[in-house]
Formats: sequence, structure tokens, C-alpha cells
Amino acid sequence: MHALIATDGSEVSLDAARKGIELLSPTQVTLLTVADTSIAEDSGAGGFASNLLSPEESAQARDSILGEGSDELDATVAALGLDPAIVDRRLVEGASGQMIVHVAGEVGADVVVVGSHGKGWFKRVVIGSVSEYVVHNSPIPVLVARHDESAEPAAG
Repeated sequence: MHALIATDGSEVSLDAARKGIELLSPTQVTLLTVADTSIAEDSGAGGFASNLLSPEESAQARDSILGEGSDELDATVAALGLDPAIVDRRLVEGASGQMIVHVAGEVGADVVVVGSHGKGWFKRVVIGSVSEYVVHNSPIPVLVARHDESAEPAAG
């Protein structure tokens, strides 16, 4: 079984990855991080609608965002203790939900694993939900692993 596991390096996505691997025992894993580099894009429109960064600053911001994404993939592999021989690491740019669905089809995944914060309907309506988008738009099965925030160690 080939599982595409979406990760952003957060505890929610690491928890989802652990649960997905435990439940599915995949023989092949594609770890996917979607980088939102829109802040680094220069629209060239001028005025208030355009990016306030110079082209050089935009390039630096994009490189930084992609570097963070690469670090998230490395941290996920390490945290999960996965065999590197079965892991394909993917870092793409774009809208998270759309890119997860796209890459799952591109790599021929059998299942997509995503995490969910378990937030209420109001937050989903206002800010949207990547997991909800994937569930409604993926042609292949999706495992949504709800994060148990009560299991996290208390900050302090």
C-alpha cells in the first residue's frame, strides 16, 4: 500500500502520520509538504496591491519558506523513524488542499493521510479546512486523523 502523508511539521501532522502508519502499515510512503510561497511572489501590479518586497527580498523569502519545508520533511522522517528506502519526500508550492489531491494522483497513492485539529464548524467556515477540502475532492480514500490536544504535554 502506498500512503501519501501530508505534513507541515506540526504536532497535529506528526500525530496523523504516526496514526496513519500504525493503521495502514504502508510499504511505500510519500511525505508531502506544501509550501505557501505566495508571500514571496511579486505581482508587479504596483501600488498597494503589489508585493512590498524587492525582487531580491522575494527570492530570499521564497528560499526561506522552501528551506523550512525541507526541514519539516526531514524532521518528520526522523520523528517517525521511517526507513528512508520506502520514503519519497515531496516539497511543492501552492494551495495545500489542492496540491495534496494533485500529488496523490501524480504519485499513484492508494490513500491520503491528513491531520485535523478537530476545530468546530465556525473555524472551518471562516478559515477553511485542508482536511475537509481533501476529503471532498480526493478520488482516493482519505484517512483523517483527529489530533488529541489533551495528550499534548502542558506548556510551561
